[in-house]
Amino acid sequence: MMRRLLQLSVAVLTFFAITNAASACATLGYQPELPEQLKGM
Repeated sequence: MMRRLLQLSVAVLTFFAITNAASACATLGYQPELPEQLKGM
Protein backbone atom coordinates (compact mmCIF):
# COMPACT_ATOMS: atom_id res chain seq x y z
CA MET A 1 0.00 0.00 0.00
CA MET A 2 2.80 2.41 0.91
CA ARG A 3 4.62 1.66 -2.34
CA ARG A 4 1.45 2.37 -4.38
CA LEU A 5 1.00 5.69 -2.54
CA LEU A 6 4.61 6.63 -3.25
CA GLN A 7 4.21 5.79 -6.94
CA LEU A 8 1.05 7.86 -7.15
CA SER A 9 2.66 10.87 -5.47
CA VAL A 10 5.71 10.66 -7.76
CA ALA A 11 3.44 10.46 -10.81
CA VAL A 12 1.40 13.48 -9.70
CA LEU A 13 4.51 15.54 -8.94
CA THR A 14 6.03 14.60 -12.30
CA PHE A 15 2.83 15.65 -14.05
CA PHE A 16 2.86 19.02 -12.28
CA ALA A 17 6.54 19.55 -13.12
CA ILE A 18 5.97 18.82 -16.82
CA THR A 19 2.90 21.06 -17.06
CA ASN A 20 4.74 23.84 -15.25
CA ALA A 21 7.69 23.64 -17.65
CA ALA A 22 5.39 23.51 -20.68
CA SER A 23 3.37 26.52 -19.56
CA ALA A 24 6.53 28.53 -18.93
CA CYS A 25 7.73 27.83 -22.49
CA ALA A 26 4.47 28.35 -24.36
CA THR A 27 2.76 31.41 -22.95
CA LEU A 28 0.95 32.23 -26.19
CA GLY A 29 4.12 33.38 -27.88
CA TYR A 30 4.81 36.09 -25.29
CA GLN A 31 8.19 37.70 -25.84
CA PRO A 32 9.13 40.55 -23.49
CA GLU A 33 10.87 43.58 -24.92
CA LEU A 34 14.63 43.77 -24.52
CA PRO A 35 15.76 46.62 -22.24
CA GLU A 36 17.69 49.44 -23.91
CA GLN A 37 20.80 48.71 -21.81
CA LEU A 38 21.05 45.19 -23.23
CA LYS A 39 20.44 46.09 -26.90
CA GLY A 40 23.98 47.49 -27.32
CA MET A 41 25.71 44.34 -26.09
